[in-house]
Amino acid sequence: MQAMHDILYHRFNLSEYDHNEFPGVVPRTFIGPLIISALSSPVVGLLHLFGINKFWMQYVVRLTLAVAVIATWYQLRNSLKKLFGSTFTWWFTLISVSQYHFMFYMSRPLPNIMVLPFVLLALEGWLLGKNKQFLLSAGAAIVIFRAELAMLFGLYLIIDIYFKKIDVTTLIKIVVPAGVFLVLITVSVDSLFWGRLLWPEAEVFWFNSVLNKSSEWGTSPFLWYIYSALPRGLGPSIVLIPIGLYLERRLTPIVMPAIVYIILFSFLPHKELRFIIYVFPMLNMASAAACTYVYIRRTKAPIYELLFWGIAVIISLNIIFSTALVLVAMTNYPGGIAMTRFHKLLKNEPFVHVHISNLAAQTGVTRFTQMHSHWKYSKNESLNVDQLQEYTHLLIEAKSKYSPNLKAFTQTHTILDSVESFHQITMNYKLIPPIKIKTKPALFILERKNFRDSLSVDVKEDNLERNMYENESSDVSNEYTNNLDPPDDTLINNKDEISEVENEQVMIEEPEEEAPVRADDDRNSSEEATLTVVDDDSDENISVEETEHVDILKTRKTKKPYDEYKLTNRQEKKKRAIAKIKSETRKEVVASAKEKLREIMKRRKHITEDIKDNVTAQLTQLETDGRGDIPEEELIVEDIQEEIQSVNDTEAAGADQVQDDEKNVNNIEFNIDSVVEEVIARLIDKKIYDDKTKSEDIKGEERIVIQRIVEEVLSEKFNVTTNYNEDR
Repeated sequence: MQAMHDILYHRFNLSEYDHNEFPGVVPRTFIGPLIISALSSPVVGLLHLFGINKFWMQYVVRLTLAVAVIATWYQLRNSLKKLFGSTFTWWFTLISVSQYHFMFYMSRPLPNIMVLPFVLLALEGWLLGKNKQFLLSAGAAIVIFRAELAMLFGLYLIIDIYFKKIDVTTLIKIVVPAGVFLVLITVSVDSLFWGRLLWPEAEVFWFNSVLNKSSEWGTSPFLWYIYSALPRGLGPSIVLIPIGLYLERRLTPIVMPAIVYIILFSFLPHKELRFIIYVFPMLNMASAAACTYVYIRRTKAPIYELLFWGIAVIISLNIIFSTALVLVAMTNYPGGIAMTRFHKLLKNEPFVHVHISNLAAQTGVTRFTQMHSHWKYSKNESLNVDQLQEYTHLLIEAKSKYSPNLKAFTQTHTILDSVESFHQITMNYKLIPPIKIKTKPALFILERKNFRDSLSVDVKEDNLERNMYENESSDVSNEYTNNLDPPDDTLINNKDEISEVENEQVMIEEPEEEAPVRADDDRNSSEEATLTVVDDDSDENISVEETEHVDILKTRKTKKPYDEYKLTNRQEKKKRAIAKIKSETRKEVVASAKEKLREIMKRRKHITEDIKDNVTAQLTQLETDGRGDIPEEELIVEDIQEEIQSVNDTEAAGADQVQDDEKNVNNIEFNIDSVVEEVIARLIDKKIYDDKTKSEDIKGEERIVIQRIVEEVLSEKFNVTTNYNEDR
């Protein structure tokens, strides 16, 4: 489904395809989606011209697949009509449409269903003796879509060879060139889409059959297909299969390979009903034969009339059983329902960032349901609770609103809605029908509590940014800059940072929302761009005229062309990310530089004081010592006097150095941008963070690394650390 969406909407832009981010367990071929997309593209294009939302295009591609299955099934039906008559095909049709699973699966874009038209064409060719049609269709099904079908068609081929319906020479002439051609087709097409040399079905066969890794997704008993899958797939009409095989011996070579295929496939531990759905038409032929036999003889004897009414009851039970399964299925796809409700609840919002949980993605959420190109959708499965806090909305799975899954979001999010899914079937004889389907909560739609506030800030920023780009004169630009300035308590610039450091009151706080950074053309000005923050409670930052247009901007923003919005949105996010990093790093640089310089000055002062105290102590000791060796005393005094002179020189040098350091400290205000740029460059080189890093990511060890790099940069630019080390 995702591949068909990407082919229809992204076309040759393979970088935007879903499989790049979510490749799945094994690679699957793009040939099936290409065929269905090509067949549905005329209708999709026509509906697009009429402005129909792409949500409805999902129905178009699914109906196209269903039509392809029905068309090939109809051809098989016509071949059966030639062999067994119209009455047989009438019962074959009635039994097929009364069964749930074949009708349910025929529009689902799974590899097992994509291959179904080729399976039906191959079976038609085998029934009518069209060897080339049989071999080409079977070859395409095996080589491109499902390798396990080699077991099924291999059995039919063995029957043909045994009864000499085809000779080995003819077989080789058809199979060898066709096989090479089909392999080249799938390798060339799928290697292009997957970006590497690839034969998808060969990798799938190796993964499932040779490595047997499919068992990691669950295993079932050997007879599971017999006692579970077939009764559910065929319904009550399954009881007619052995009767039909007994009454119509011509069906034995048609039905027996299907039964053998099921037995062979049962050796694979991982089992699903869709793995054997290809054989349902063959098994229904046996049921149709039993119904035909009784129907033709219903007026000849009372026993046949009784059997006929028994068959009518079986078909009725088929319909009832299928209806019950339809009702269950309607409650079994909470993801699609949640996505629909989500878009209805937030239809007028200009931008949301929603995370889609695994359950939602498995139960109905597709790229066709992601209707707004200016919204951001994420299906990342490897996120923790803290990372999920970054999203404005969550589609999260939980069994109730008191579930542990939701406890982490009770303080930060509100529940907008919940969606229930199938739980169990109960019997209630007071109802008609006496069956009640019980549901339980499955998905919850959460909204971040500050979403509305941040949304209003985003709209304000969008309004101001629009004015900035529309007005080119310097006067208007200056006026815009003045309007953009927030109150003093939220304004962050170099001067405030330095004053805060000098007062030893530096506190690093993350702003809730950032306004766009306005940069000049030259590089130096762009480096000096500062981050301004719009306070949620400061309505004076926006004029009355701008406030009146908030709702209009919300509506207009949803109508932006995809490419234009995507480009501007990326540029804006990049500028904000860089500005935030520079702002937070600027604080660290200023704080570290100031602290380092002050520490140097204090230590220089302490060194000189320690030396002076030491000399004074020695002089005092000489005065009170009482030793009589005058020559030694004179020598010591001379040494001490020299040391005192050295101390005085050191004090003078220290005073000069302190003055130089103070100058350096004062010059930080003017040189901080070059320090910031150098520190950021080194941090990026060390892979501490990049332009996508957020301010809250700069914690603990990273701050220590920043301080060390600041010291390195200062030692190079101001020579303070080096001098200190030399003095020491």
